[in-house]
Amino acid sequence: MKNINPVIYISMIAALGGFLFGFDTAVISGTVESIRSAEFGFALSSTELGFAVASVLFGSAVGAWYAGLGAIRFGRVKVMLVASVLFSISAVGSALAVGLWDFSLWRFIGGLGVGIAAVIAPAYIAEVSPAHLRGRLGSLQQLAIAIGLLTSFISNYLLANAEHSPNATLWGGLLAWRWMLLVEVFPAVLYGVMALKLPESPRYLVSKNKLTQAKQVLVDYTGELNPDDKLQQIKQSLGNVDDIVSIRHVLSKKTGFVPVVWVGICFAFVAQFTGINIILYYASSLWSAVGFSQSLSFAVPIGTTIIGVLMTIVGMLFIDKLGRRKLLLIGSIGMGISLWITGIIFTNATQGESGLVLSPVLSWAALVSAHLFYIFFCCTWGPALWVVLGEIFPNAIRTTGLGVATCANWIGNVIVTWTFPPMLQYFGLAPTYFFYGICCIGSFFMVKYLIPETNNKELEDMSYGISQ
Repeated sequence: MKNINPVIYISMIAALGGFLFGFDTAVISGTVESIRSAEFGFALSSTELGFAVASVLFGSAVGAWYAGLGAIRFGRVKVMLVASVLFSISAVGSALAVGLWDFSLWRFIGGLGVGIAAVIAPAYIAEVSPAHLRGRLGSLQQLAIAIGLLTSFISNYLLANAEHSPNATLWGGLLAWRWMLLVEVFPAVLYGVMALKLPESPRYLVSKNKLTQAKQVLVDYTGELNPDDKLQQIKQSLGNVDDIVSIRHVLSKKTGFVPVVWVGICFAFVAQFTGINIILYYASSLWSAVGFSQSLSFAVPIGTTIIGVLMTIVGMLFIDKLGRRKLLLIGSIGMGISLWITGIIFTNATQGESGLVLSPVLSWAALVSAHLFYIFFCCTWGPALWVVLGEIFPNAIRTTGLGVATCANWIGNVIVTWTFPPMLQYFGLAPTYFFYGICCIGSFFMVKYLIPETNNKELEDMSYGISQ
């Protein structure tokens, strides 16, 4: 690791928060049917199940809202350490939960960690990266999320098949589905230990008038050739450094938020209505519903997330070449068409005693079309979302604006996740997929008319939509 470029090294450590983000939000997919059941779980209705799954997202919204303010007051690294502690507490508590409400509480606490990680990692990476590498390094957040998803699905698969059932009793008398939740404590502790090795963001250090330390970080980690000039640019972009801790800096008397924050809110909120998380959170139960065996239902998400990791790398290779907007526009069209194809396939399903029934050919066709959607997301919206959110806000409001936008992202996630089981029950898979396909096409126009190109621009030059 010593031979790795220093800025790449510290960006990789910061992106561990993205790994936990992905792991924590997707691990629930392997436990859905178990926590729903009366014998092995909590005897939940479809609405209660949606609440249990969405509880982490409520926490994520709250964590994202306060993460930006905490990062301004206490620094980026200290807030990462808080996230590590929250992830650890959640892993143990949710694994030992005895009912819906305490399970939801522990998942809410984990959500606080997810929300913090979602804000701090892209902000920190953007602030330590040189402009020509910022797209690729910012994409490490999405790559880490994808690896976290993959790890959670592999872990779920291994634990579900250790004794041939997610409801089998494993070590310490805990059921397999409880171990799925408990194993997160190991990467959570590692995240905290590694975060202790990180230098503080030079933008934060300048805001605290620690100019010598900020200069040292710029020289040692970012390779800045003119650190004194860069410090002056950062200082000017921050404005009054004694007065940037309040949420009021992203507010406007006329419109509620300053324009750039509204752009971030719309962008982050609409990203959830691509439907990406209904595939991730309900992966195992979704494929069971169309006729795949239990073992295959747990195995398919592993293949899905391997594809996700590879496609995220593809997106990383092109994000600094094509720019953020082109990737997003391509992704919107590709995702929309893929979801419509999947919906058309599901219109040919019949209702059996145990759920939907598709012919083997159509089952695999649905699998392919759903994976085309995932491919488009992972090489376009996946990496570009967090890169743009990390870049678009001016220095003076970056973490606060990013926190508000990420909060909107999680509110959208709550809506999508909580409403999916009832939509599935009352409308069926096909109309649900058609709806999210329409949302994807809508996202094309949102990007076309609202999102600026931030490729190869210095953070100190970001002033888009900041006027009151």
